Amino acid sequence: MKYLKTLCVIGMLLSGCGSGNGSPEGTAADDTTMPVDTLQVEFVIGEELGDSTNTFSSIVAAMVLDDGRILVQDQVEGAMKLYTPAGEYISHIARRGSGPGELGMPWGMFSFPDGRIAALDLMKQGFVIFDDSPEYLEELALWPQNPPFQGTAVSDSQFVAYKISQEAAESRITVTRTVALYEYGEEDWEKALWQDSIETTMSDLMRDPSVLIIDTLDPLSICSGPAGNVYFSLKDGEDYTITELDLAGQVVRKITLELSPVEKTDEEIAAESTYVTNYVARMSGGGGGFQFEFNPDPYKDMVVDLAIGPDGNLWARRGTRPTPFFDVYDPATGELLRHVVFPEEGWSWILSVSENGILAWEEDPELGYQQLYRL
Repeated sequence: MKYLKTLCVIGMLLSGCGSGNGSPEGTAADDTTMPVDTLQVEFVIGEELGDSTNTFSSIVAAMVLDDGRILVQDQVEGAMKLYTPAGEYISHIARRGSGPGELGMPWGMFSFPDGRIAALDLMKQGFVIFDDSPEYLEELALWPQNPPFQGTAVSDSQFVAYKISQEAAESRITVTRTVALYEYGEEDWEKALWQDSIETTMSDLMRDPSVLIIDTLDPLSICSGPAGNVYFSLKDGEDYTITELDLAGQVVRKITLELSPVEKTDEEIAAESTYVTNYVARMSGGGGGFQFEFNPDPYKDMVVDLAIGPDGNLWARRGTRPTPFFDVYDPATGELLRHVVFPEEGWSWILSVSENGILAWEEDPELGYQQLYRL
């Protein structure tokens, strides 16, 4: 569901607008002799028809809380649903709206060490904050333009977020991508940890915004490590690189693998193109909204997600495999320890990995309705 951000970005542009041991560098070949663990499904939440307690309109994020309860963020409903560790419905948290504690356009969430939950709301240009109950606490509507697209907490008072900004000069548009450290409650970042820029023209954007979607809306993955540092990886079809940064923006370590590029199949490209094209048209007003034909990147991204897993290690999901597949690294040394696989094929599988547990769902399920898997 990341492509909903397309509407915000394209509309905005068209309107004119360390620590650790071991070597700091490590390169390894794709070692198929490593042990491989297989994730098993414990239970499934979700059905095609029924009341709103057990159906999902559009899962945009999900997480396992510290006490094992499951929190699911539904974009269409503008709500979060809370379940017991066994998958039984408890309650709705928030609802769609613009009032205090309501969600206008939820788009992801992350938790602080003390249990507070930050729900990103693109309509409110910031975060809606809940305690560990979870009950509404306050709103951080800090960014009048371009709220962060994703974030990860590094302490109770600091978080790292990915954000874009843009400048237009005559017919040229420059989009700056930034991963920065923020103090809780502050609009301006304390430190830019990584930054680059992409240039395009108004005519190119009008003709085909696909490249801008790919390169700005969800181009990277970030997560906070157990030592307080940040892991960062650009989504790239040719380069597998994970960079560990300290909070001063200095490189602590780089982890690389020598992998061959993998092309998407014709079926994968067609399915992704159809899904994104229809989704953007639907969310921008159907037949009268913004219309274009999405052209996916022909190559699969090497690394599509980073997270600290239930074992305390760094999990890096490869995008080159037909099933969700993780490389698991020792965060202290960068050593590749093993692999983990979820044996379900499909281009739209999302896995939410954290120290508290693992959840999975499909963005574009073959069943025609979404289900949440506890793994």
